[in-house]
Amino acid sequence: IAWMEVQVSSFDQVRRLSGTIHPVEATDLSFEVGGKVEWVKVKLGDVVKRGEPLARLDQRNFNLSLQSSQANLQKANAALSEAKNEFNRYTELVEKGLVSKSGFDNAKAAYESSLSAVNLAKAQVNISKKDLNDSLLTAPYDGQITKRLIEPSMQISPGQTSFQIEGDDGLEIQVMVPETLIRDLSKGNKINIHYPAF
Repeated sequence: IAWMEVQVSSFDQVRRLSGTIHPVEATDLSFEVGGKVEWVKVKLGDVVKRGEPLARLDQRNFNLSLQSSQANLQKANAALSEAKNEFNRYTELVEKGLVSKSGFDNAKAAYESSLSAVNLAKAQVNISKKDLNDSLLTAPYDGQITKRLIEPSMQISPGQTSFQIEGDDGLEIQVMVPETLIRDLSKGNKINIHYPAF
């Protein structure tokens, strides 16, 4: 006769599920402007601090663009000064009835046009300054370089991925859980993880 002694046993079941591990904080880094890479300061695996320079594009074109926009601003300011003086003269003369209303209107329109040109030139200077600042790529947070996709003298376009960086906030695991198990899971459950590579 086959027989077995009855014993107390646990109803616990062990289910093994596979998943993938991802860093909590990770991102692709790219320049907002295009150009030729002048230098790259970091290598694959380097640990970097927030704000640390990683790479820079050739500055010549950005500096020339800034100088050009600053010259346009000076030119616009000179034209505005002349148009303002003309407008002020016409304002005094029209009150005395010495000039026509159309001449005054023309002077006013020229003044307002010069004012708009100055505002446009100021915006262009700000854009040129921003482009110059964007030609230097810095680390957004403390972390480690996990990919380096650029080299010095390489021509890159805006938005092209240059590096991948992972933060120091640890790892998270993504697991596909069957519907039959989801109802048994709740926040705060401790799960044992086995990672073969470790």
